[in-house]
Amino acid sequence: MRIFVTHICPKDKIIEYGLSISASNFNYNLIEGGGFDKVFSIYPGFSRGKLDKVDNEQFEAVYSSWRSKGGLRQRLARFREQISLFKKIKSGSDVWFYNMTTINALLIGLLKVFKPSCGLNIIMLDYDPDQWFPRMMLPLINSLNGRICLSTYKGFNRDNYVCLPGVVPKHQKQYSKIIKEVKKEFLLSGALKENITMHSMVLDAFAEMPDLTLHISGSLIDHKEKVMEYSKKYPNIIFHGKMPFDEFERLLEEVPFSLNTRKPTAIENKCNFPSKVIEALCNNRIVISTIEYPQIESFNYLHVGSDLESFIKDIRRIADMPQSDLLNYANQGEKAIELYSPLRWFEEMSRLENHKKRNN
Repeated sequence: MRIFVTHICPKDKIIEYGLSISASNFNYNLIEGGGFDKVFSIYPGFSRGKLDKVDNEQFEAVYSSWRSKGGLRQRLARFREQISLFKKIKSGSDVWFYNMTTINALLIGLLKVFKPSCGLNIIMLDYDPDQWFPRMMLPLINSLNGRICLSTYKGFNRDNYVCLPGVVPKHQKQYSKIIKEVKKEFLLSGALKENITMHSMVLDAFAEMPDLTLHISGSLIDHKEKVMEYSKKYPNIIFHGKMPFDEFERLLEEVPFSLNTRKPTAIENKCNFPSKVIEALCNNRIVISTIEYPQIESFNYLHVGSDLESFIKDIRRIADMPQSDLLNYANQGEKAIELYSPLRWFEEMSRLENHKKRNN
C-alpha cells in the first residue's frame, strides 16, 4: 500500500485558508496521477480554528479539535495529529512525505521505531540549511529509504535518490496553448519575497521600460507598499494579487514570458527548484531565469543578470530579439510533460521503494 502524507486543503479553500498555491498545485498534480492508495493531509501549523471543510474525496485530513482551543493545546495540536495518523498507517506500507517539517517529523520517528516494516520516503521541495530545524533534520532526511529531490543540493544522500524538478498535471496536453506570436509581456508570480522573486529590483527595472508590460501575481510578503505604489504609478506594471487557480491559468496562457528572478546568492535557492519554471515550460511559456539550473539543461531558456543594470540590459535584448529566435525558447510543453508526468514520478517511486525490499 502506497500512502502520501502531505499538507493540502480542498481546492476551493486554498486562498481562504492561506495555503501556498504552488505547493497545492504540486500536490494535486501528483495525487491526480492516481499512484497513491491513500492520501492524508496534516494542515500547516498556522491553520487555526474550526474550518468548515478540511478534506474531500481525494484525501483525508487529520485535523485536531485542539487547533480551535487556543493556548498550549493549540500549539500541541500538530503532535496530537501525528500520533493519530501513526495509528492509521498499517505496517508494511510504503509512505511518502511532502518535505520534512514539524508537522510530520514526529510521525516519521514513530514509524521508524514502532513500524519498521514501513518504507519511509520523502519528496524534498523546500530546504533551507540556514534555518536550524531543516539543518537538524538533515540526518533524518538522509536516513530514509528513498528521496525524490527537486534540487541537486549536495547535502542530500545520493543513495537511492533521484532528482525530478517538478510534476505536471495528468491531462496537461488538453489545455497547453501554443505560442505563435511573442508579445512583450512578462509574468512574475509566486510568493513575493525578496529572496524568491527580487520583485523590488524587477519593479525598478520595468519602471524604466514603459514599452514592456509586467504582470505580477502572488502573495505579498516583502515590499508591499512599493508593489502597490508602482502598480498605481506605472501603467505597464499590473498587480493581480493572489489569484484563484483557474484565473491564474488564463493569465499564464496570455503572457508569453515567465520570470524566475530568484536571488542567486541566497543559499535556500541552491537547495530548491521553483515549481513555476516547470509550470511555465509545460504551458509552452518562455522561461527567463536569473539562475542556471542543471535540472533543466536539456531545455531552451534565457538566462539574465540579477542586478538592476544587467537585468534591464538583458530584458531589453530579449525584447528586441526576432520572433523566429524567441520561438526557439517557446512551446516545449510536450517535452516537459514526457519528462515530468505523474507516470514518470510513480515509476521512480516504485524503483526507490523496491530498494528497501531488495535489501531486507
